[in-house]
Parts: sequence; structure tokens; C-alpha cells
Amino acid sequence: MREMVFLAATGVFVTALLGVATYFLLRARRISRDAWSSLLGRLKQIDREKFTRVALDLLDDDGLQREHLDPETIFEMIGGMNGLDALEENCDVLVDLAAYVQRWYPEALLLAEDLRLNAREIKWHIGRLRGASQTGHLREQFPMYAQRAVATYYLMTRSLLVLYEGVRLPEFAELQHAI
Repeated sequence: MREMVFLAATGVFVTALLGVATYFLLRARRISRDAWSSLLGRLKQIDREKFTRVALDLLDDDGLQREHLDPETIFEMIGGMNGLDALEENCDVLVDLAAYVQRWYPEALLLAEDLRLNAREIKWHIGRLRGASQTGHLREQFPMYAQRAVATYYLMTRSLLVLYEGVRLPEFAELQHAI
């Protein structure tokens, strides 16, 4: 009789543990999915095709610089300072997306740090343009700093896609569509 009571109590205890573990596992999945949706929701819309053209105009296949677009075209394609403001906000999201991967794959730390440095570089370029705007020299300075910021952002997106594809995250296709 004691053995039956012991087995019943043990069964109830194990069942309760499994129930609690299942609850927290499902909760963690939901929170993770909500975090992913929140990250993608923070991305600002930019005209990717135009930004890519501006970036590739500066970057050659060998990484050599070449410039063919005129300053007015660059200004219009990027959308002026509004386009760069959106790009600056997206940089922070790209860094957060790399940190998202880093939770499960610690080896992503190097890429996440590279993205942080790239984001700082972009913010520096945009800061220089804000200063030029205040002094009335935005149109002269825009092509040099804006095109470099866009090219760095383009390389950031490529690196992030390579990371997601390399670790085979199911969110890769969604990320590819978003950025």
C-alpha cells in the first residue's frame, strides 16, 4: 500500500514538473517570436534598390572606389536627410538582429561587434552631414558622406544575411525580405 502511495505521489510530482517545464518552454518560444517580430517591426522602410545602386556605385567588385553618380542624383535617390535618418535607425536594428542570433550562437559575437563599429561609422557620417546642414553646406558634403554611409549600411546587411544563412535560422527568409 505504501508503495502505491509513493508511486502515485511520484507520478503527480513528475507530471507537475513536466507541466511547468512545458509552460515555460512555450512561453519562451512565444517571447522569442515576439522579440523577433518587434525587431523586424522597428525597421524603417527605405528604397532598397536605390540604396543598393548608390552603394554599388561607390564599391567596385574588388572593393575599389569608383564614383559615377552625380551629387544631385545621390541626394534624390537616398531621399536626403530623411532617408539617412531612416538608415541610421535601421543600423541599430541590424545590431540588435545580430545580438538576437548571438543568444544561441556565441560565435556570432565577432560579426555583432563589426556591425556595432559599422553603425558608429554611419552615425559619424550622418553627424557630419547634420553639421554641414547647419552651416549651409549640406549639398556639397552630401555625396561624400552619404554615399559612404549607404555603402557601409549595404555591407552590414550583406554580412547579417550571411550570418543568418550560415546558422540556418528559420527567420532567414523573413529577414532577407525585410532588409
